[in-house]
Amino acid sequence: MTALISQLRSQAESLGFCALGAAPARLEDVFLKRLEHKKTPFVRHSPRHRCGANHWLTGARAVLAVAWPYHHRYAGAMSPPAGKGYFSPFAAAPDYHSQVGQKLKQLAEIFKRTLPGSRWFVQVDNGPGCERLYALRAGVGWQGKNNFIIVPGHGSLVWLGLLATDAEVDPGQPLDSQCGHCRLCLDACPSGAFSSANSLEVDKCLAFWASDRSSLSDAQCRLMAEHKTIYGCDLCQLVCPHTITSGETAIIWPDLADILGLTESGFRQQYGNTAAAWRGRNLLMRNAAIAAAGQASLASLLEDLCSRKGMVGRYAQRALKGF
Repeated sequence: MTALISQLRSQAESLGFCALGAAPARLEDVFLKRLEHKKTPFVRHSPRHRCGANHWLTGARAVLAVAWPYHHRYAGAMSPPAGKGYFSPFAAAPDYHSQVGQKLKQLAEIFKRTLPGSRWFVQVDNGPGCERLYALRAGVGWQGKNNFIIVPGHGSLVWLGLLATDAEVDPGQPLDSQCGHCRLCLDACPSGAFSSANSLEVDKCLAFWASDRSSLSDAQCRLMAEHKTIYGCDLCQLVCPHTITSGETAIIWPDLADILGLTESGFRQQYGNTAAAWRGRNLLMRNAAIAAAGQASLASLLEDLCSRKGMVGRYAQRALKGF
């Protein structure tokens, strides 16, 4: 470990980050190929652009990858009771994009004083860079078979961020995987989205269904109803032996009835500061309608929504019919 990296890591830890590592600005082809020929939803940039910091910051020489733990958001039973929906704690308020982004900007200002004259580009899952590959290359953690970065001593319940810079920072070394023959994460996937390690088929992912506006099949709806899915799915992470859940924050599952009756102002007030806000009110209402299927106490609310135009009305009708 160079003295510079040691200093930068100490500065990051003082702000609450649990890991920091450095990678070259342009990732080697072996990393680039991990993105080629793979469908990545909601990402506009090409693999070469996502793995080349010179596209985001002129003259970039290195990218620092950092991890921020959020295991305190997970506690107790992870299955919501009747009348409630599963809203992944990772996406709950406050929105990690702004929460971690603010810390990253503070970190960048500290780095500017450490490396006078340097320039920095900051992103937290809201820019062109591929956080997971940079974190893997930087040695922040190894990539689990479910594709999540597993940080030693912290697991995969971490948010990743990137700081591209034109400063000269020696890259670290990728970590060897510690997954061994374990396949708990692959077997835990309720929709069978993994045919083998790191082979995620996005179109089969339950979390993707819950964030995508495409038409859902009856089988997909039934599985979402079974898990009461409103947003996200953590099953492949929670079964991992490296996962840490500290239980510092009690989980409050949202009421399906509240979501089914959401107004636009109510949506902004309740979900405006969550990581699900960008998907909009109608998507959460659609998912709540699916999750409400077969629950007699919610039937009247579904009936009220049946006359509504658009996907909310369509899925309310389907939910009442049991798909």
